[in-house]
Amino acid sequence: MNRRPATNTFANRAAALIFALAWAAILVCPGAVVVSAQEASTTLTPAALAEIAQVEANIDRIEAETLERLAAPPDNQVQQIELLGKLMLYDKHLSVNRNEACAFCHMPETGFTGPVSELNRTTGSYPGSLRTRFSDRKPQSHAYAPLAPVLHYNPGQGDLVGGNFWDMRATGRRLGNPAAEQAQGPPTNPVEMGLPDIACAVYRASQRPYRALFEKVWGQQAFAIAWPSDVEQVCDQPGPPAANDPTPVPSQPLGSRPCRRQLRPDGAVDRQL
Repeated sequence: MNRRPATNTFANRAAALIFALAWAAILVCPGAVVVSAQEASTTLTPAALAEIAQVEANIDRIEAETLERLAAPPDNQVQQIELLGKLMLYDKHLSVNRNEACAFCHMPETGFTGPVSELNRTTGSYPGSLRTRFSDRKPQSHAYAPLAPVLHYNPGQGDLVGGNFWDMRATGRRLGNPAAEQAQGPPTNPVEMGLPDIACAVYRASQRPYRALFEKVWGQQAFAIAWPSDVEQVCDQPGPPAANDPTPVPSQPLGSRPCRRQLRPDGAVDRQL
């Protein structure tokens, strides 16, 4: 059986995911994407709960097997990025309740989309880290998403080309990579992984066993951040954050002045020292 396409998909998606998180970490002052959370009236059926438990067990198994590879990590950067990305894809700790990995909606055996057949048959959308909150869209396959160029106009075709979504959610124009922009969305989407601030994803990653590998790839400055004393408590609170405090985790580079973050209407971050 030829497994090469899946390997390439992991490598491409890993690069996008790591680029997205590293961008937030290196900027030090990341901003949250505020999305209105909606409580779903849908009750998960026993069949759906049983399948979800199976998927979660499978994710835990894959993560444990992948963590074992940290004992003797590869010596070239391409494979290091692939390993790091796979660890992050299967890391449930990047969600507010530490119960939902990216892979929950993007498993390889179902073409990197949702693996719960009962949900695919009924709701179509998947519950987030808060199981009473459902997304408003079916999980899309990310098998080819990292190959998409930045959204642009092609005069030869007379049409727009690129980006990851038809609704312009991840054009790539902000980070220069559509898949990287998309990867920044789910951690702070209240109906997905549900963190109150993208800084929480950076903090949670800094506490994980793959921290040393992350720093080997991106440098020691990646997590050289002075976190507030209550960061654990803040990051345990489901998003969205309060309207008057859209970035509830104040952070700053070690040895620098505090950083004040402001969100622009386009979701980008203005930083003022």
